[in-house]
Amino acid sequence: MQSGFALLEAGSVRSKNVTNILIKNVCDSFISGVSYWLFGFAFAYGDGNQFIGHTYFAITDLPANRYGYFFFQFTFTATAATIVSGAMAERCEFMAYFIFSFIITGFIYPLVTHWTWWHNGFLVQGMDYGGDIGRIGYQDFSGSGVVHTVGGMAAFVGAAIIGPRIGRFDPETGVAVHIRGHSIPLSTLGGFILFFGFLTFNGASQMSLSKEGDGEAISLAIVNTMITATFASFTATFVYRIPRFGSGAWCITVASNGAITGMVASCAGCNVLYPWGSCILGIAAGITYHVWCWIVRTVRVDDPSDAVAMHLGGGTLGVITVGLLDRNKGILLKWNRQSGLFLAWQLAGMALIMCWTAFWSAIFFGIMRCAKILRIPEDVELKGLDIPRHKEPGYPVESYGHGHVEKIIQILESTPMEIFQGYRNMAMTFQELNDKGPYEHPEIVAENRKNSVAIHDLHRDSVSIKSGRSIHHQLHEKGSHEHPEWRPPLSHQLNHTITEMNEKSSNDNSDFKMIHTKQGSITYELDVSVDNPAYVGI
Repeated sequence: MQSGFALLEAGSVRSKNVTNILIKNVCDSFISGVSYWLFGFAFAYGDGNQFIGHTYFAITDLPANRYGYFFFQFTFTATAATIVSGAMAERCEFMAYFIFSFIITGFIYPLVTHWTWWHNGFLVQGMDYGGDIGRIGYQDFSGSGVVHTVGGMAAFVGAAIIGPRIGRFDPETGVAVHIRGHSIPLSTLGGFILFFGFLTFNGASQMSLSKEGDGEAISLAIVNTMITATFASFTATFVYRIPRFGSGAWCITVASNGAITGMVASCAGCNVLYPWGSCILGIAAGITYHVWCWIVRTVRVDDPSDAVAMHLGGGTLGVITVGLLDRNKGILLKWNRQSGLFLAWQLAGMALIMCWTAFWSAIFFGIMRCAKILRIPEDVELKGLDIPRHKEPGYPVESYGHGHVEKIIQILESTPMEIFQGYRNMAMTFQELNDKGPYEHPEIVAENRKNSVAIHDLHRDSVSIKSGRSIHHQLHEKGSHEHPEWRPPLSHQLNHTITEMNEKSSNDNSDFKMIHTKQGSITYELDVSVDNPAYVGI
């Protein structure tokens, strides 16, 4: 599950924040391991009262035959934590996320599990109504409410308190501006991994294989999960095809997210629904995904990975559906006092879980915001977190080609404009910049000598760039690669352009401020204004 979430979220963010989102997914696994081992498991499954447990701290005195149970519950804990990272991606300080992961896995989530999954919890115990009705309580087989509503609500509160990314909403109209993730393949692969993860997630929640009926229960849970995911994906995809509700296109992201929403919704009742009930749940989940996406945008909450729609929307739907379509107690199937009370307990349990999570999330996120440790500075957000915070870009440009073109970009990023003064033709060489470091291989040096940089002309026809003006130049490579859909790699295009620039720079004395090089829908900017160091942006 963690690997699926990591890839899904990595594909949903821009390339400048990939390392940050991945390290958060890696670390919350280990953070939750520490906090859950120290006191989370004790709060959740230790002996105590109906509200909280108080034995087995650091799993001391835990019977050896329950170690497997501890590990299984730990995986649920890590899932609840990692949901939050996707909703707060690209603008959250790593230490703030570190702190909240420790809190949600050590305190917020464990108490919810004690209420709902421990035999003495007050929600699962419910109330004894006597007579033919008997005891009625909250029911959640695999965590639609316990895991996903907790994670989704924490994600919603966190994203609301931290605020949207720069440029996500138009400052005048408030209209949402779509910011694409950098990799559809990564997010799709993450979705596929989650598909398989949810099958085991739900099937293993039976917690036994040896008792009579266990095999049938596990099979039903897995089949219902698959059916719900299928119908949810189809529904979400076709709804998005309607221009009024989507772009009118076949969208892989919507198909994947719709399926995940369906599987989240199936967690609560995959062991008690008829397969036809799972079909209905899947259709409802596909619609729910779009409704929650609209709600999140309307209240101007920025959720890059649609975590709120998938987990809060899908989780609440799953909890309610159990009260409606449970084959033994569902109100739409039985329509009696017992089924009415059962639905009421489902709604009450869901409301309590949402309020509990929202309350503590608002307190801790609010404290961190007041302490100014929640959100990264604006300049870091614009540059991306990978290099300023981690010194480890997800896609280092120097790993492509020989590296000499990328070194030029690196120099432009870091060199003050004063170094350009005195160069009449605005040209420079690596030797004049005293370039040192990892690019001293003789072949690279020889090639660099032939590729001095002139930063004032990217046109094939020597067009002057006057001060304060910009140009947009589409790089096309002719020759053996003339297919209209083919474009050469950026490093090849820059190499060709730099050679061309050198030939044209000697007779042009014009000044310049910024150069834009556009490749498809992406604009590469060389900002060499007098007041700022050169900057390369994508």
